[in-house]
Amino acid sequence: MKIALLAACLLASTAAIAATPFEAADIYRISMTDDVEVSPDGAHVLFTRMQFDIQTDRRVTEWWLATVGKSGLDKRLLIGGAAGASGAVWAPDGKRIAYVAPYLGKPQIWVMDVTEGVGKPITSGSVAPRGLEWSPDGSRIAFTARVEASMPKVPGMPEKPAGATWAPDPRVISDWQYRTNEGGYIKAGADQLFVVAASGGTPTQLTKGNSDQIEGGAHWAPDGQSLVYAAAVRPGNDRIAGESDLYRIAASGGTPERLTSIDGGEQDAKVSPDGLWLAWIGQPKTTKFYAQPGLWLRKVAGGEPVHVTAALDRLVGGFEWAKDGKSLHVFYGDVGLTKVASVPVSGGTAKTIVPAIGGTRLYLPSSGGDWSMGGDVHAFTTVEADRPAALGVMKAGKLIGKIDFNEKWRAGKTIGAMERLTWKAPDGLTIEGWLQYPPNFDPAKKYPVALEIHGGPNGDYGPYFSITHQLYAAAGYVVLWSNPRGSTGYGEKFANGITPEYGGEYPGPDYDDLMAGVDEVLKRPWADARNQFIGGGSGGGVLTTFAIGKTDRFNAAAALRPVTDWSIQALTADISAVTMSNWVVGTPWDNRDLYWRRSTFSLVGNVKTPTLLITGEADFRTPIAQTEAYYQALQTRGVPAMMVRLPEANHGMGRPSQWLQSNLAVIDWYNRYLKK
Repeated sequence: MKIALLAACLLASTAAIAATPFEAADIYRISMTDDVEVSPDGAHVLFTRMQFDIQTDRRVTEWWLATVGKSGLDKRLLIGGAAGASGAVWAPDGKRIAYVAPYLGKPQIWVMDVTEGVGKPITSGSVAPRGLEWSPDGSRIAFTARVEASMPKVPGMPEKPAGATWAPDPRVISDWQYRTNEGGYIKAGADQLFVVAASGGTPTQLTKGNSDQIEGGAHWAPDGQSLVYAAAVRPGNDRIAGESDLYRIAASGGTPERLTSIDGGEQDAKVSPDGLWLAWIGQPKTTKFYAQPGLWLRKVAGGEPVHVTAALDRLVGGFEWAKDGKSLHVFYGDVGLTKVASVPVSGGTAKTIVPAIGGTRLYLPSSGGDWSMGGDVHAFTTVEADRPAALGVMKAGKLIGKIDFNEKWRAGKTIGAMERLTWKAPDGLTIEGWLQYPPNFDPAKKYPVALEIHGGPNGDYGPYFSITHQLYAAAGYVVLWSNPRGSTGYGEKFANGITPEYGGEYPGPDYDDLMAGVDEVLKRPWADARNQFIGGGSGGGVLTTFAIGKTDRFNAAAALRPVTDWSIQALTADISAVTMSNWVVGTPWDNRDLYWRRSTFSLVGNVKTPTLLITGEADFRTPIAQTEAYYQALQTRGVPAMMVRLPEANHGMGRPSQWLQSNLAVIDWYNRYLKK
């Protein structure tokens, strides 16, 4: 016994010595739970394991099946990463799943009996299905797909000879919105709703029209006779920010019936189990900076809608009807976390069911994650400070198990502590933030402080593991991130603290919140006031370029995919409607002074801080022209500046290696300006 104990101690000691800080290559060694789907009876959980393949430098997703036992979980691989499967959903019988995967060179719908573990394609058409939804009896599957049309051409061109190598055809553009950050240039055609037999066959196209007829997916009515869905088909809808309405269509096709006509957005409509009530996520039209999505309810037959989460005052990201139809389970953001609560149809206090759900962005510590329910089982992505999210499963209100693919990896790593802190803004408002400490942190030493600002600006950060902050910490920086006003999860008024209706402007009071946070950290004896750094992406890039136009306190700055000129943003971004209706109301030519005052480019003449700028060359959310102009202005003024351009990367910063390059470039830039 003593010999065995000694051996165990030696092994533990060896493991501790071998532990290493987080490093760039770890991005290809870790994995994360992303999507979760509980079977209707709660007996199984379908979930994904997402990894980055170092050979292809791309995301690879496996689908796993967990069996929910009386006291724990069992798991097995169901669909390997090579299959390229996505969007898996359970059939009502809890025995089959449907998913999308390539077949004959095109995405198709596959159906699998999970006991057999062998998928079979049931479609072979030319459209690419997405947003699968089983009918209540399990005999049909509804889906959304784009029906492509011929691209417009320049009239009068001669025919290209066979085998000729001409220049690519031009893009002939006449639509107001012609590209998106996620999909690039929009192909001619329209998104339509389809239904196909679960046994296979030719899909039936339910909707018709030359423009998009559906947004997202559709949901079946309990009797299986119709489907409800959202669509933005009002005249000029692409110029109206967040405008969509709800429709119902017979499962056999026909003319859609419009169910709502509210000015604003309505999405994700679902009919109650008894077929009497219609619930959806929506937000009325507003000129405020932020329109907070909530859960709304009314009779299917008609009537005035009720905002059932008004008292909750939080962003609602999803919901499910309870089996008895007397309540709804709501997935919402709350003070840096995501939670699930039960909300009675009749009104009343929300009751928490799942207290904390982890984010799955991985690149940065944004909230969100995923959750699903079936029977008395709830499955979700877990909150982890020292590793990516795992799968958590609750049954009858108690956590019965967790599946974590990163345990072995974590055992070989030394990860610094994470700490929550709060402080007061200059006007007395309480602001929440977090600190990531370096590995082997020694409070007797001095450490540089790096402020990292989230984007949105109506987004939020939370206490989650992230690639970015772990790399900064491993390089010796104490990282501060926070949720200044404008962030979601703290109520509609807080999120609109950067809008004129609430006495703010963007950027503005959120800058004061952030500087107060840095001042709070600098009160700590280990914080080195000689070494302060600032950076952030998207909305965080806005605040970074705003800050260095206001103060010289930072040794160096890193602005990733920033907005620096609101006129360029309004007329070149894929969210022009939002910019001109909510963010800087009006057009640049009618409100020239406002657009210029709000642009951080107006402050570039004050900047003395060495600045790094990083943007993807295919970023259509904050197009790179703004980065180029800001960089050239700094160069003209003789301010140290560097621009890093990520080829083919959109606003999400591209592939895994590009994530790493965007982080390592910042660390290198900060290191150049460290005062020893």
